[in-house]
Amino acid sequence: METLKKFLMNKYMIAYLYISSILAYFILNLVVSDKMHILLIFRIFYISLSIVIFMFFKQVRKIREEYISRIVIMFFSLMIFICTFEFIMDITGVGIINEPFKGIESSRDSMLLMESFVGYILSEYYLNKRQLKRLSYIVFNFIIILTILTYFDDIFLSFIEKVYPAIEGVLFIKIALSLKNEDPLKEYGWNIIKTYVFYTAVIVMINIYGFVRNDSYLPLILAEVIHLISFRIAWNIVIFQLVRKPYKALSKSLGKQNSYLDELNYKISASNKRLEKSINLLKSKEYLYYTFFKFMPHPIIMLNSENDRIIFVNKQFLKFAGIHKERNIINKHINNYIEFIDRNHDKTDYNAIFHIGSQKKYIEAKYLSNYEDFTKKLLLIKDNTTKVQIEEIKKEVESNKIDESIRKEFLSSISHDLKTPVNVIYSAMQVEKIYIEKADVSLLTKYHNICKQNCISLIKLTNNLIDNSKINSDYLIPRIENINVVEAIEDNVMSLVDYVKLNNIDLIFDTNTEECYLNIDIEFMDRIILNLVSNAVKFTPDGGKIEVILHDRGEKVEILVKDSGSGIDEEFISNAFNRYAVGKNCKFSRKSGTGIGLCVVKQLVELQSGNIEIKRNEDIGTTVKMEFPKGE
Repeated sequence: METLKKFLMNKYMIAYLYISSILAYFILNLVVSDKMHILLIFRIFYISLSIVIFMFFKQVRKIREEYISRIVIMFFSLMIFICTFEFIMDITGVGIINEPFKGIESSRDSMLLMESFVGYILSEYYLNKRQLKRLSYIVFNFIIILTILTYFDDIFLSFIEKVYPAIEGVLFIKIALSLKNEDPLKEYGWNIIKTYVFYTAVIVMINIYGFVRNDSYLPLILAEVIHLISFRIAWNIVIFQLVRKPYKALSKSLGKQNSYLDELNYKISASNKRLEKSINLLKSKEYLYYTFFKFMPHPIIMLNSENDRIIFVNKQFLKFAGIHKERNIINKHINNYIEFIDRNHDKTDYNAIFHIGSQKKYIEAKYLSNYEDFTKKLLLIKDNTTKVQIEEIKKEVESNKIDESIRKEFLSSISHDLKTPVNVIYSAMQVEKIYIEKADVSLLTKYHNICKQNCISLIKLTNNLIDNSKINSDYLIPRIENINVVEAIEDNVMSLVDYVKLNNIDLIFDTNTEECYLNIDIEFMDRIILNLVSNAVKFTPDGGKIEVILHDRGEKVEILVKDSGSGIDEEFISNAFNRYAVGKNCKFSRKSGTGIGLCVVKQLVELQSGNIEIKRNEDIGTTVKMEFPKGE
């Protein structure tokens, strides 16, 4: 209903247009003697107003509906073309049109078809919500082509006279059917579309009358006058309804917006004054804060709460950090200078480390929670570097004392472990001499085994000492070979059976495969097995058992050394592979050790790309587990 109101005109306005158009014709008829000139004046009038509308609507179409704007522009563009073309033809007398009024009739018929079609397009758009873009281009181009063709052959004039009225009749029926049920038109006034239908019907009847009476002049004049009226109605509709009223509405809307903006500007101005007052107050408080922080005896950093960037530091901080100019640190991220440490660490003297160049300082950094500014954070710094360094020196001194004590114990143990086997071997050899003279083979064998056992202990000890020295100097390098590890370990274990048997302990070798190749150093592996078996012998009582087990696990090989001794102390497990580490709480031990055996074993295993771990068995004893990757 609102869209239909665009096409409603006051009935007095329509009456004015009718009367003024008829009076204009009679005045021209009195002034201009040649009737042809009157019609040409009408064409000049059409051309002038169409150009005005065309130029004006090209500027305002951005604020109108795009589809309607295109139709209006096309309509007046075609009006300019038709009137100009026929005007030139009639003035110059060129072309095939011989009769003076034929061009006028042809242009009028073309304009009539064009206006009827525009009426149909508007009715379809506003009443049925249809857009006929493609059909519009076809019809307008059709009219242009036929108008041009009349220049070449009068057969096209006959075609226009006969076909155009038929097309107009069809359009008239379609428009009438569309308007049939439009009650809002009756309620609000005369509809411009109905007006076009009315004058179209009148012109058609005038043409029929002229054709029957064979009088072409009177119908021509009446049709031109009615067409002048319709053109003026269309022109007024475009100017007043589609241009002037929207501009008035826009102007009124802009006036309201300006009033609203004036009111808003006043509010903004008042808010700005309050804001300026608050800013000045804030600046004064900020100045007090900065002055207070500037002269505090402790280093202070002020951070932006959003990005943790430094926005202020006091003189004490610059002195503490060794920074000469404040600008060298402003806007830098706090993480560039301070490394915060987890609260769960065991360092009670500091919770952060301050980095400046290559220097490192230990600090206690604390955020001040009572600072009332959510956009900034204050970080108070206390330098504990000297205190931390003193504590570290104390710990280093204590560590050196412990190391010295361990070295003394180690040397004492080494001297004992070297001297004891040598004395035993020497004594056994003296006794052997006696039994050789007596030819007592059984006792001779006994003392021979005692010598062998102590030689093995000496070999193990000297190898460990040599390997430990090489490990410390990074000189120990494995000679890797691809060997059958099952055969190598079995041979090694079998060579130790008699040595273990002397202590009344069983030594067993077990495997889940008969052949398994590894890239290892055979000498390293022999030393590893010797060390682990010797350790097991020390802590396994008489009647006990030591097992050396090899499992092929596919991509790796697992080697276990298990004993049935008293088991390793749980607290000692974490330090078992440390140099000079010796367990103290074992229930049974044949003799003390140097504490370098397991350390050497671990290094030998890792040099062969393996790993080792030790654990206490659930029932009795200890298990040492080694894993080696298989070679390609």
